[in-house]
Amino acid sequence: MGLKLVITGIFVLIIIVIIRALMLKPKKVSIREKAQIDIDVQGAAEKLSEMVKCKTISSRDPSKTDYNEFKKLQDYMDSAFPLVHLNLKKETVNGYGLLYTWKGKEEGKKPILLMSHMDVVAIEDGTEKDWEYPPFSGAIEEDFVWGRGTLDIKIQVLSILEAVETLLKEGYEPDRDIYLAFGFDEEVGGYQGSTYIAQLLKERNIEFDFVLDEGGCVTEGGIEGIFKPIAVVGIGEKGYADIEFVAESGGGHASMPPRHTAVGEISRAIVDLEKRPMKTKITEPVKEMLRYVGPEMSFLNRIIIGNLWLFGGIFKKIFAANSSGNALLRTTAAPTIIEGSNSPNVLAQKSRAVVNFRILPGETSSELIEHIERTIHNPNIKIVPQRVDEPSNISSTRSKGYKIIEETIYQVFIDSLTTPYLSLGSTDARKYQIVCDNIYRFSPYQISTEDLSRMHGTNERISFDNIEKGIDFFIQLIINSTN
Repeated sequence: MGLKLVITGIFVLIIIVIIRALMLKPKKVSIREKAQIDIDVQGAAEKLSEMVKCKTISSRDPSKTDYNEFKKLQDYMDSAFPLVHLNLKKETVNGYGLLYTWKGKEEGKKPILLMSHMDVVAIEDGTEKDWEYPPFSGAIEEDFVWGRGTLDIKIQVLSILEAVETLLKEGYEPDRDIYLAFGFDEEVGGYQGSTYIAQLLKERNIEFDFVLDEGGCVTEGGIEGIFKPIAVVGIGEKGYADIEFVAESGGGHASMPPRHTAVGEISRAIVDLEKRPMKTKITEPVKEMLRYVGPEMSFLNRIIIGNLWLFGGIFKKIFAANSSGNALLRTTAAPTIIEGSNSPNVLAQKSRAVVNFRILPGETSSELIEHIERTIHNPNIKIVPQRVDEPSNISSTRSKGYKIIEETIYQVFIDSLTTPYLSLGSTDARKYQIVCDNIYRFSPYQISTEDLSRMHGTNERISFDNIEKGIDFFIQLIINSTN
């Protein structure tokens, strides 16, 4: 009798596993007919080229930021988008942040917010010669616009403004208010730009239906076994923490080192953090992503994804085997700076390192500090948080805003698969949690793996095709969200 029960139990389990795998069905999305509006791609490329020529490099030390470059950019934007300048209310916030208001025809509907940022990262010293075209030339060559900010992310500023300019030329009037917001220090935390804009909106008691910021794009080959382009929409983002580790010693001549040097203690702490990372977890954004991509995968993968209650351990082990999967499943630690003595034969009196952590939703910076203390277990090392942002809230995939974004993606990127995901990088979007519950992160460009590596790197560029798609996306999004 006992053996029969076991066999019956195994049989029932197999049936349940198979049924749950078969229940993974592709999401059905209602797609309206796309508006047909002519886009001046060449003219838009030339505008982006001029925007790239403005060296709007943000710095953690505001005294090192050349704000004249931001003023030059904004003056150009006024002249390049005359209908936007004429028809939308423009406000300057905290010196250089920009907030535009496009009034709608009807009262009572919640507004929407489209956003991006104007600042860019610096060019790494010594790499200028490696650029095919100078990094701030805005060169238009080979059907690309080249230069810093073309991917991250003046292209999104251009796309939003050009979409509004084009709709104004067509005589289009939205039926609800549309806000545009552009920060000027996102690359260094957004504390002077978007933080102030969001606070101003909060003081005015404005609550948005949804917010769309930069984020995931359309890529190919991002998930093994899926052969169509994947458009990833961030529904939340990991937290961010720069933690400094400091060790001190007596210094002295390197010929007579003590048993433990300051550099050695810091090095050991870093090794311990890499050897004992925080645990993997399948968070809600990852579950949501799997619900969308699972039906497109092989039956074996669907068995695992459809039965995480049973195969969760296997899934985490497989998924965490590569760096991108690992980053989606746990709080990561990346040592980025280490310093010691300035001479090879002198012991460092002080050694320091900075480790960049990206905190998983559901965890906190306090839990991270506790993990660090337990892991390095060294009272001689001071742990000094430098910058800490908690993980963002998680937005719903069932909101009207998400469905509008999803529909618009399918209108513009016809053969793609759209899925929610967890944004690994930090954006200005989290600043707007005080005025909106439904915040999404998507950049409407189909970027190759090769070009993604150019972001913050050498030979950054954006294609004419992507310039057209970006403008088209925001035109359709505005129409879809105001009809």
